[in-house]
Amino acid sequence: MTEWYFVWIDGPRGPEPQKWSAEGLWGQLGRQDVIVRFALNDVEAELPLDQLARLHPIPR
Repeated sequence: MTEWYFVWIDGPRGPEPQKWSAEGLWGQLGRQDVIVRFALNDVEAELPLDQLARLHPIPR
């Protein structure tokens, strides 16, 4: 099964949520705009971004 991550990046209008798969993560590891990355369990991986943003808010 594919591993998924919920990621907050520093976008042009402020923090933006994204969902990345482990396969695509390798190309993203060097990015300087990543604020925080959360590993998702199987249930969380099925949730839409708005629900993930509520479960995993940006750290203050």
